[in-house]
Amino acid sequence: MTTRNSYTSRPDYFESSSAVGGNGKYEVIGGKTRSKWNNYTLNRWKEVRRKNHLNNYMDCSKGSVVSFSSIFQPNDILTCQSRLAERIKGHNFNMAVSAAEGKKTADMVVNALGSVGGALLDLKRGKFESAARRFGVNQRPSKLDHKDLAGRWLELQYGWLPLLGDVYEASKAFEVLTQKPRSQRFRGQLKKTGTVNTSASPSNWTGACNYSAMMQITAELQESLSAPRSLGLTDPLSVAWELIPYSFVVDWFIPIGSYLETLNVLHGLQGRFLTSKIVTFSYSGIPKSAAYNGCTANGGGVNYERKVSAGISVGKPGVNSLPDAMSPKRIWNAIALAAQRFK
Repeated sequence: MTTRNSYTSRPDYFESSSAVGGNGKYEVIGGKTRSKWNNYTLNRWKEVRRKNHLNNYMDCSKGSVVSFSSIFQPNDILTCQSRLAERIKGHNFNMAVSAAEGKKTADMVVNALGSVGGALLDLKRGKFESAARRFGVNQRPSKLDHKDLAGRWLELQYGWLPLLGDVYEASKAFEVLTQKPRSQRFRGQLKKTGTVNTSASPSNWTGACNYSAMMQITAELQESLSAPRSLGLTDPLSVAWELIPYSFVVDWFIPIGSYLETLNVLHGLQGRFLTSKIVTFSYSGIPKSAAYNGCTANGGGVNYERKVSAGISVGKPGVNSLPDAMSPKRIWNAIALAAQRFK
């Protein structure tokens, strides 16, 4: 174990650096030599200050504001793990869910073909109004039925687009399951940027801090994912969840569906896992109190951490904030749902 620490503190300058990590580049497992993954933590921060004519200094930052726990929320961790699960599968096709929704999909396709075929026959016979009605358009354009328009929108968003996506992902699944064994090392990654106030005394000064953060999970597996598990055939909970009416609306706010799918893939996988997190930040202090007019404080730093584990615990889903949950597309979907339910 290697530990390095340095610390400098003056009224006009502050710097702190600490690093703790394991030793060794290689290890022998089962008679084979492989690169060794070590736990490691690094925290580095410095700030340069200039006093004003009153001989006052601003001491802007407090490190907890840009800690990993404050940046990476539960759903961020779940998203990163979900991306890792998709890399391991090599596709995003769930045969069990597709089969469970097969009748609904077949009815949608049959109805669409009936509408198109009937409309073409009406057009051939000169029945233009009848052809328009088959596509949900009223014969008098000034009285379009908003419920029909909402229905067509929802059919596109939750019928045709998912169907086309399933066809594409099914072809990827077929390629993955029929080709030669792939690499047993996979990565899932998540990046975030944002701005927070790092001031240690917000009533006296602000410290507008811009940060850039990344989380990465690397998995080196000792087993190959079975075909039934890859296709979701061992995941009845995801099927049950998808069949619950309006479960997708709940997923906007609490990603239960993503959690169940990720849990099916990652739980109990044999191998080793390396979780890395890094946050880099920089800030400038701005006085709010007259006592600090003329003062400056500029700083920044980096927090880095990597942890090695023999397994991975899938993070529990949390509640998304309203801006994260309600994207523009989802707002339109919500309006269409309301139009369907209420006159």
